[in-house]
Amino acid sequence: MSKRPFESRPWRRARDAFTLAEMLVSIAVLALLVLIVSQLINGAATIVRPAHKHIDTDTQARAVLDRMALDFAKMLKRTDVDYYVKAPTGYKNPNSHGNGQKLTTGQQGNDQIAFFSEVPGYYPSTGSQSPVSLVGYRLNQNTKAGNPSYLMLERMGKGLLWNGVNNGTSSYPIVFATGQIIASCTNKCPCTGTTGPWAGPWSAAICNDNSANSVDPDGSYETIGPGVFRFEYYYLRKDGSITDIPAESWDGTKTVSANLN
Repeated sequence: MSKRPFESRPWRRARDAFTLAEMLVSIAVLALLVLIVSQLINGAATIVRPAHKHIDTDTQARAVLDRMALDFAKMLKRTDVDYYVKAPTGYKNPNSHGNGQKLTTGQQGNDQIAFFSEVPGYYPSTGSQSPVSLVGYRLNQNTKAGNPSYLMLERMGKGLLWNGVNNGTSSYPIVFATGQIIASCTNKCPCTGTTGPWAGPWSAAICNDNSANSVDPDGSYETIGPGVFRFEYYYLRKDGSITDIPAESWDGTKTVSANLN
């Protein structure tokens, strides 16, 4: 029997797995793809986030302005009731009724306003409800710990009762008398000389500090602008001009002291 000569065949390495170099290249490519995708997502989020905040701010502002427009449209415009509006210190025009908190050199900080309006409010549990409410707006300035409304826009809607109703001293009806609000002092609120409900159950409509007089006993204040941190208003006169003086008798060409004297 003849033997077949030995046949030599080329040796082949088994390729059952990736090499280390291939693994490193794959990981590098995958990391690059993840980085690119994450950058795209972050870029899109950066664009969308401010847009959402802008939409939220516009929505909140629209609700606040709509509420104010309704309150002002229904404002009780009479010469025998008090208003709490901003005006220069010492301003005594009989049509403004409330001096408001304003320095001689101009309004410092946030404005505050209170007036009567024919809109529903939070009424007492007993008594005959009238269509009139005491409405007020302020940016809460109470810095005491635990105050959830600090630096937020609040609205007061205190429903009033009919005149002549026997309701004790805590729930007042609308008061047809002017000159009850004194706002000439700077060290306390309400100022000495303030009379009627403005010195008691309505004091939160004109006070905005850390005192107990700034807290409404009936809980008629509610936060309507949690994102609002500035509140200013001006007066539109009949001649179309805009000013921070509430009456047309004010001469803008004269100094403050000249107008007051």
